Amino acid sequence: MSEERKKIINELKESVELLNKNKVNEAEKILIRLSNYNELQADTFSYLGVCYIKKNNSKKAAEYLERSLKVNPNHEYSNLNLGLIYFSNKDYDLSLNFIQKTRKINKNNQMAIYHIGLINMALNNYLEAEKDFKELLEINSKDQNALLNLGIIYNKIKDFDKSISIYNQIIKINPNNIYAYNNLGLTYFDNLDFDKAIKYYEKCIELNKNFLVVYGNLGRAYSEKRKFKKALTNFKKAAEGNSKDYNNLFAIGKTYLSLGEYDKGLKYYEFRKFLNKTDNIEYIKKNFNSKEWNGEKIINKKILILSEQGFGDNIQFSRYLHQLNKNNKVIFLVNKKLNFLFRKSSFKIINNLNEINEHDYFQNLLTLPKIYYENYKSFLTNRNFIKNDKETDLKWNKKFEQIKKFKVGIFWQGNKNYYGDDKRSIPLIKFERIIKNVNISIISLQKGFGVDQIEANNFEKYLINLSDEIDNDQDAYKDSISILKNLDLLITSDSSIAHLAGTMNINTWLALCYNPDWRWYIENKTQIFYNTIKIFQQDAPGNWESVFDKINEELNLKLNN
Repeated sequence: MSEERKKIINELKESVELLNKNKVNEAEKILIRLSNYNELQADTFSYLGVCYIKKNNSKKAAEYLERSLKVNPNHEYSNLNLGLIYFSNKDYDLSLNFIQKTRKINKNNQMAIYHIGLINMALNNYLEAEKDFKELLEINSKDQNALLNLGIIYNKIKDFDKSISIYNQIIKINPNNIYAYNNLGLTYFDNLDFDKAIKYYEKCIELNKNFLVVYGNLGRAYSEKRKFKKALTNFKKAAEGNSKDYNNLFAIGKTYLSLGEYDKGLKYYEFRKFLNKTDNIEYIKKNFNSKEWNGEKIINKKILILSEQGFGDNIQFSRYLHQLNKNNKVIFLVNKKLNFLFRKSSFKIINNLNEINEHDYFQNLLTLPKIYYENYKSFLTNRNFIKNDKETDLKWNKKFEQIKKFKVGIFWQGNKNYYGDDKRSIPLIKFERIIKNVNISIISLQKGFGVDQIEANNFEKYLINLSDEIDNDQDAYKDSISILKNLDLLITSDSSIAHLAGTMNINTWLALCYNPDWRWYIENKTQIFYNTIKIFQQDAPGNWESVFDKINEELNLKLNN
C-alpha cells in the first residue's frame, strides 16, 4: 500500500473516531475532503450522512446516504441509516424497504432485525414482530430491548401471563431495569389490577424519582380507582415544567371535572386541542380573517363552530349551538354522516370549509360548555332538536306493531378503535338474563362492531337483529331514531346511541364502568344533561355482574308493575 493510500485510510479512521466523540464539524471537514477520492465515496458519503443525522438534519443526511448508495447500492450502513431516517419519520414502507435490504446484505445485523420488529409492531403485525424479537433473542438471550418489546406484544394481544413472565425475566437479568417495572405496571393496569400497577409504578419512582412518565401512569391508575386527588397530584408531577405535556395536562382537566371543580377542569380540558389536531384551524387562519371566540359578547355575528371527537359528543353538545344561534348566525362544520340529524336545525350545516366565504369568529364545539359555564356557572340542559322523518317513522311503526311484548332495545359495543373502548363496551353475554327473559322482546340496535357476538353466543333466536336493516346509507341514525321511538326501554353501554336516546327523551338505562367519562360524574350529581337516562354503574373495576344484577332486579320490578 502506498504512503498516500495509508494516509487517506488513516484520515478516514480519524474522521470516524471524531464522529464517535461527537466532534461532528471536525469529522465533516475531513470527510468532505476525502469524498474527492472515488474509491472512498461510498464510505465518505455514508459517514457524512451520519454527520447530519447527529446534527438533526435528516433531509441533508438522506441526500448523502442516497449518494453513497448510488456508488454502492449494497452499502450495509447507508441502507440501514436511510431506513432509520424513514422510520423516525414514520414512513414505514420506505423504512422497511431499506432495512430489509440491510438484512439481505447481512442477515445478522441486529439493528436491522430490531427495527423490522418495531415496524411490524407499529403496523400491528404482532405475530411477525414476535418472530423478529425472538430471532434477536436467539443471537442474545439477554437482549433486554428485545424482551421489553416482546412483553409489549403479549400485552397488546392480551396474553397478560406471558407479558408478565417476560418482564420478570428482564428484572432477573437487570433488577434496575426501570422500563420493565413500568411495563409490568402497564400490563397490570390493562388487566384491571390497579393496586399491582401502582406497586410497580412506585418501584420506578424508587429507582428514579425523575422518571416523569411514570407519574402520568400513576395518575391513570389512581383515576381508575376513583382516587382523584391522588391522581391529580401525579398528573401535575408528570407535567411539571413541561408546558407541552398535553396528555397529562388534558388528564388534569378530566380529573378536575370528575372532582366537580368545573372552572379548573374546563380550563385544562382545552389541552385536548393539541392532542386532536386537524388542518381546520390552520386553514381558517390562512384563508379567513376571523378571530377565535373566547366568550366576549357578540351579536349578529357569523361564528363557525368546528365539530370534534365522537358523534356522541356532537349530539350532546349541539345544545350550545342552538343557544348561540339565538343572537348570532352559527355555521357548524360537521361530518357528512350527521347531516340528517341536523338537517332541520336553525343554524347552517357545512361539511367542508370551502363551502363558506366568510365568518367573524370560530371555535371548537367542546369549548362552548367552558364559555357558557364561565358566564352562568351551570351547564345547558337537554334540548331535543331531532325532527321526525315521517316516511322512516311509518316504516318502523308498522314493523313494531307486530311486537306485543314489552320492547327492550339493547346496544353493547362502541367503536373498537376508540381508546378506552374496552372499559366502556360490554360483552353481550352479560345481557344474557335480559335477552332470555320470556316476558320481553329484545331488539338489537347494534351495527358493525359487536354484531358477531350474537351468533357467537347463540342468541339469534332470542332477539331481533336489525343490523342489516338499519342506517345503511350515509344518514347516520336515520333508522335508529325511528326505532328508539318504538321502544319501551333502551339498555345501552356508554355510546353515541345513549346520547341520541337521551336527547330524544327515550327511557334509557345506561350501564357504566367503575370510572366513566367525566360527564357522567356530573350527570350522577345533577342529572342536568338528560332527563330520562338512569345510570347503573360498576361497584368495582370490570364488574359488570353488579351492574346487571341491579338492571335485572329493576327490570323485573318494572314488568311486574
